[in-house]
Amino acid sequence: MDVVVYAARCASGGEHQAAWDLLALALERERGISPLPETAAEEGGKPFFPGRPDVCFNLSHSRGAVVCALHHRAVGVDIEALRQPPRRLGRGLGPEEFFRRWTAREASVKRRGQGIAALMREEEPDPLCCCLAGLLPGWVVTVCPSEPAVIRGVQIGDIGAGTVSAAFRWDPPALAGGCRQCP
Repeated sequence: MDVVVYAARCASGGEHQAAWDLLALALERERGISPLPETAAEEGGKPFFPGRPDVCFNLSHSRGAVVCALHHRAVGVDIEALRQPPRRLGRGLGPEEFFRRWTAREASVKRRGQGIAALMREEEPDPLCCCLAGLLPGWVVTVCPSEPAVIRGVQIGDIGAGTVSAAFRWDPPALAGGCRQCP
């Protein structure tokens, strides 16, 4: 089964609700599931559907944009707006390089269901992480599946209307080198 990542721009300040609305749209379009199933949170804070163990998801938002990832196994996703990296953490890296590394680390931590404290440890991201170049221009989006898989990306123009602006496909690195790995 493919990993599916939906991405959309949204009103600044409305990212949290927009992420859940995007998930509802993705579930309906990809799996025919509507309304959104009841959710709960694991110990590390990762949300899940107790009544639907066959559907794993993850959400992220950053400065006017949201993403969600769906798969049948644990998946993590992160998005960050391209901007100057924090001086303390950036260590002289340019914005794209810093945020590719940061989103890969965060997607790895989120896939494992670990809390924010795990993100602050200097661990390397999972090698399955894939930076989805071009999915949402101006933001860096990285997904971290539990197994090698084809990744489909869907850019939504209007979450409420469900209009698709663009669709993408990335093959897993082991198959075709389609994912842009984080350095």
